[in-house]
Amino acid sequence: MNRLLFVFLFVCWQSAGSYAQIQTDICENSVPNNWNAINGRLSMTADHFKLGKQALKWDWTTAGKSILKVQNDAFKAVAANPRSTFVVWIYNDTPINDKLVFKFGTQDKTVSSFDFNLNFKGWRTAWVMYHRDMVGKPQADMDILTVHAPTTVKKGSLFIDQLMYDVTINPRSPMRDEQLPFVNPEGDKAANAHWNSLYAFNRTPHYLPLQVKLESTDRTDMAQISQRYKEQILSSAKTVGKNAVQDVEKAFSYWNIGRDGGRITGRPVYSTNDIELVSLSPTESVKETNRLSGIKRYTELMLQVAQLYQTSPDAVDKQKLEGIFIDLLDHLEDQGWAYGSGMGALHHHGYNLSDYYSACLLMKDVIKKHNKLDRTFKSMAWFSGLGRTLQLPDQLPSSNIDVFNTLLGSMLSSILIMDDAPEKFRYMHSFSNWLSKNIEPDHTIEGAFKPDGAVFHHGNLYPAYGIGGYTGITPIVYALSGTSFSVRQQAHESLRNSLLMMHYYTNPYKWPISVSGRHPTGNWRIPDVPYAYMAMAGMPDGSLKTDTLMASIYLKLNGKKQNKWATAFKSSQIKPVGYTRGHWNLNYGLFDIHRRQDWLLTVRGHNRYFISHESYPGANMYGRYFAYGQLEVLFPATKADDGSNFKDEGWDWNNIPGTTTLHLPLDNLRANIINADDYSGIEEMLISDERFAGGTTFKNQGMFAMKLHGHDKYDMGSFRATKSWFMFDNLVINLGSGIQNTIAAYPTETTLFQNYLKDSTDVFNINGTAINSFPYTKKGEAGKPLTIVDNRNIGYYIPDAGDIVLTKATQVSRDQKDSRKTIGNFAKLILQHGSAPVDAGYQYAMLIKTNKQALESLALLQGSTKPLYKVLQKDNAAHIVWYAPQQITAVAVFGTNNKLSDSLLMGNNRPCLLMYQQKGEQLSMSVTDPDLAFYEGPDDSPLTADGKRKEVSIYSRNWYRSPAKPSVMQLLVKGSWVVKAGTNGLQASLQPDGNTLVSVKCTDGIASKIELFKENKRRI
Repeated sequence: MNRLLFVFLFVCWQSAGSYAQIQTDICENSVPNNWNAINGRLSMTADHFKLGKQALKWDWTTAGKSILKVQNDAFKAVAANPRSTFVVWIYNDTPINDKLVFKFGTQDKTVSSFDFNLNFKGWRTAWVMYHRDMVGKPQADMDILTVHAPTTVKKGSLFIDQLMYDVTINPRSPMRDEQLPFVNPEGDKAANAHWNSLYAFNRTPHYLPLQVKLESTDRTDMAQISQRYKEQILSSAKTVGKNAVQDVEKAFSYWNIGRDGGRITGRPVYSTNDIELVSLSPTESVKETNRLSGIKRYTELMLQVAQLYQTSPDAVDKQKLEGIFIDLLDHLEDQGWAYGSGMGALHHHGYNLSDYYSACLLMKDVIKKHNKLDRTFKSMAWFSGLGRTLQLPDQLPSSNIDVFNTLLGSMLSSILIMDDAPEKFRYMHSFSNWLSKNIEPDHTIEGAFKPDGAVFHHGNLYPAYGIGGYTGITPIVYALSGTSFSVRQQAHESLRNSLLMMHYYTNPYKWPISVSGRHPTGNWRIPDVPYAYMAMAGMPDGSLKTDTLMASIYLKLNGKKQNKWATAFKSSQIKPVGYTRGHWNLNYGLFDIHRRQDWLLTVRGHNRYFISHESYPGANMYGRYFAYGQLEVLFPATKADDGSNFKDEGWDWNNIPGTTTLHLPLDNLRANIINADDYSGIEEMLISDERFAGGTTFKNQGMFAMKLHGHDKYDMGSFRATKSWFMFDNLVINLGSGIQNTIAAYPTETTLFQNYLKDSTDVFNINGTAINSFPYTKKGEAGKPLTIVDNRNIGYYIPDAGDIVLTKATQVSRDQKDSRKTIGNFAKLILQHGSAPVDAGYQYAMLIKTNKQALESLALLQGSTKPLYKVLQKDNAAHIVWYAPQQITAVAVFGTNNKLSDSLLMGNNRPCLLMYQQKGEQLSMSVTDPDLAFYEGPDDSPLTADGKRKEVSIYSRNWYRSPAKPSVMQLLVKGSWVVKAGTNGLQASLQPDGNTLVSVKCTDGIASKIELFKENKRRI
């Protein structure tokens, strides 16, 4: 098909409370019935068109008195649909400092209206919501539209196409622009403001003064940045064959671009958002038609032409390519892809328009030759939102990964295309300041880079988006490095720390399923190129031109590929990084990382700030339990094994390792995805009402704990559990208490493992006996311990195996997209808590990368007087574990000043996570406040009449942009202790009873370190 399907397609939005959308091109074959011109004339023409091959031409003859009148009963449906939207395209041959006025009503009255500015040439569109954006409110008897011609111009002509009386559109989509500055003003504060605030960005004044004089060093720095960035653009060019120019000419012919004097026509160039005019749930065929005639494909051709022009040695070919490029550029502007145009809606446009900026930068000399440089700069600056960089640094809103991924290079190209002048250098300084501010640690859940190294998108730890952000940012940081426009040291350090953390939670290429967002495929891979760019950007403090750690990680990820980076790093005697050892908490995202040898173990939770999962239609449809305490162990991939236990072939989404869940039929577990409110799309992102979830770390060991509460959306308000994980070397102690719910219809379970069986005869060692039978079932015995070494060499020690069931069986399930049935062989180890349990619990330990002998030794030790570890407390007040080899005690205190089974901690003013070690006269501690306190007080979820929490968008929360608040943790410690003189942020006060009140500041979920000394051994 040559035109978008909405020329003739009938599609319904198939979701609850939806409105059918039936749209045809009413401005194609003849002047529509009941359309009349007062003091003017209506006709059909092929001079300009947006759909089909014709548009309606309106010639008006009397200023202020010419009216286009449309009568149609379709307007009567508008009053009942709060999302009804009026859509039209207008072509203007000559910019006018005046407006059209659209009025809706009856023969006797006007009830709604809006103005449309005519200060443009080419096509422009209006997407105007009747209820929100117009003056007045629609009424049920409304059946007439009148369009009033300009009052200051005696006569003129306009072209009208794709007029739609009533379209249902997501209210987040329409954006204001130079024609419609009143549309969706709240969009400037919305979660998608980085796309939709182009009008506001464009009106931001400079805060920096112009340089009085440009120094030679300024020009040298700018030239170096330009050279580095152009080299990056050219390096992305595909290898071209001998018929490259002919291939370009063929691709160019698809767009049917032609000129007739000063008029240019061709195939329409659609925005991706145009599919909303067909349906809010478009079919694949609609998407494909949009793609073929879409802006992404068009601008990809522009970049291909530009790259070929730069590399072609043939003068004739260069002349052809120059002509093609200018035709593409002019047609694009004529189609509405021009300064001041919002194209109706442009969210996510950065993903589709990115090649436009690179192409224009490469073709600057050609554009300037044709006297189009100023026009092109204005369009580039508009669509890239360059004005966002002019906001005062202390007033900057957080920018997210989408901006870094898709718009960063676009903004830089917009600056670099300018001629060298003070204005260009002012823009570049503003850009550098803005970039630094946005890379520096952000303390809300909105921004991209967190103080602990987490990378965020959609208010969530999200490495899949992070890789796009890193790929977008690091080349720019490198391009700016070593110049007067370099990012600030703190920004450089923040980005470096985030990349380093991603290295820690990948092993070495893939990250855990628990942080895969809405795409739990197990196929995501860490990129290597960002580490190369960061290496070449040097150390944050400028002390070294090459960051050797970033280079060594690059070489690890690069494998044996030979390129300029690998050659340079190796020639500097840099070697690939080895496997690291340690423990890290990303409490922005509630994700703990524990590494030893060549394996990676992670734990994931959620609370009232951080979501349990993200599901979209056809994406992660069964992921409700992803952050119910998911524990994963990843080994390095080999040719025989991918290092993971996961396989989306028969996977039981109820039994995610580490989680405590309600085992539901798949039909009940499937996400019921809705458009919860005007702040969100069609998606599901649920949070809890519990504050407590997080981890702490101490001497390369760590712990994580959470209070789990199901969501009322799925009638799981009675579902609760208190869970903790204590990670010491290759030992993990897993505790659960207070497991309860009133749901008798389905069993409650805690999953120890669910392992894909590549071979159904994979061996499991059970109490010292090798078992390779399939299928197989074994139940534990009450009061007796059980040891199991699974097919991944992970050992499990269960002191009381009464609730344990081990199975090896063929499972039938659905894939994560819910697109097909899946079948696979799996082994599962489950703790069964029964139906509607009351205060159930569990205790088990894991040994990672172990064998039968080591696990048997652990079992023997635990039955002796000198155990490897002790569980000192496991109830709703606290979980406390002691680890013998390092004499470390780890404590999760879920309340305040509760009675604890701990010899040291006597009281606390806030729930906390604490680990400590006493060696003689010295007490070392690590404490974390797991409540990041984005808001205070009780849970803010709106409630139904019967007191159940409603589902609302995470973006609708008042605290979405609020920073985490620090706290002061007070711990009453047994005995008399003092702090070392000069220690900041830590106080120890001796109490009348001879004990010590320790006060320490906690912030951002980052572990606060404490060193105390016996009072009679005061350290000076």
